[in-house]
Amino acid sequence: MRSTETITGRRVLVVLEPGDEVLSSLAEACRSHGIAQAVVTTFSGALRSARIIAADHAPVDPEAPLPESVEVRYTEGIGSGTITRDAAGDHTVHVHVALGAKDRSGLAVAGHLLHAETHYVVEVVLDEILAPALGRRAHPGSSGIPILDIAGPGIVEAARATSDGAR
Repeated sequence: MRSTETITGRRVLVVLEPGDEVLSSLAEACRSHGIAQAVVTTFSGALRSARIIAADHAPVDPEAPLPESVEVRYTEGIGSGTITRDAAGDHTVHVHVALGAKDRSGLAVAGHLLHAETHYVVEVVLDEILAPALGRRAHPGSSGIPILDIAGPGIVEAARATSDGAR
């Protein structure tokens, strides 16, 4: 387990309209507002379609990452996540959702969002993270799946280093 305090910046409200692709729209919102990294604190709305990492059957090995995805159409749901930048400087939007399928009496599915198209509206609140620097890296215990990485010193550590250097 790792943890650190963060310095937050702006809070940005994003309203996705019918037909908007969710992940690319969130990356575009970050680019247009000059946000390098953020936490998706609110994510709710209606999706025409969503592809998530999940399975429609019991996995053979529940410890292993799921190698497949499922598509859910005409669904509503909630989620949260993070937005970081990769080595090339491109935004990586990482969101997990819980969705209820309208055509299956609200049967719920949950997982990592790969692609989604807005149906009526999706409302998102992004909280900008100014420090520390965040990234994604593979972890030996995560079967190679990249997890959130606190790439820079934490706030307290950086402040201590600065004050120690001034002495």
